[in-house]
Amino acid sequence: MPQKTSNRKRPIRKEVYFTEQEYKQVQHAMEQMQAQTFQYYAKNQLVQGKLVQIDFSELKALRVAINRIGGNINQIAKHANENQDITKEELAQVLEHLSELKEMVAVKLSSAEKKSLQERKRTVRTYDEW
Repeated sequence: MPQKTSNRKRPIRKEVYFTEQEYKQVQHAMEQMQAQTFQYYAKNQLVQGKLVQIDFSELKALRVAINRIGGNINQIAKHANENQDITKEELAQVLEHLSELKEMVAVKLSSAEKKSLQERKRTVRTYDEW
C-alpha cells in the first residue's frame, strides 16, 4: 500500500535499479564515505554531485592546544596582576608568542578551507563512469 506523501518533507519518490556489480560499487563508495544509509548517500550524490567528508581531527587538536596556551596566558596574567612585577620584556615575549599562535591558526584554517574547496570543485562522476 502506498504511503501518504502529503505531510512528508520530501514527497517525491524515485526508485533505482542496479545490477549486482553496480550495487557493489555503490556499497563500496558508501563505506568509503561512511554514509549511514543509502538514502543519505543517494540524495547527496544526486543533489550535490559528491558527498564530501572533511576530516577536522587536526583542527580539533589545534583547538585543544590553543585552549592550553590560553590557560597558560591567563596564568601569566594572573601572576602579573597579583605580583605587579612583570617586565616589559616578559610582556613583549608573551605578546610575540600570541602573535605567532594567531598566525599559525590562520594558516591552518586557510589550508583547511582551500582543501575543502578543492574537494567540492572536483569533477562529478557521471553514470557512464560507473
